[in-house]
Amino acid sequence: MAQGDPCILKAQYIAVEGTDIEHGQGAIERNELPHIPLGPVVWLIRIPQPDDPAEWERRLDATVGRELGSFKVELPTAEELRRVETGEIVFQQ
Repeated sequence: MAQGDPCILKAQYIAVEGTDIEHGQGAIERNELPHIPLGPVVWLIRIPQPDDPAEWERRLDATVGRELGSFKVELPTAEELRRVETGEIVFQQ
């Protein structure tokens, strides 16, 4: 990707037992990240460069609050990136 292009990361929400998994979706939406769910607690997110998974994990964790859950943020698989590039996966705001 060219400098300034958005990057793609994969975010997984790990809810604290007894809390609602919807807090994960809320954290992504409050950060105004284009996203697409891959499952009930896993999303691909489009972020501005640089694509630092640790920084975005920190930001999402701060948004949701440790008492409710936390995120694991990592680079997507080659197959997930291919699906984005071919338009098979389309992001929503």
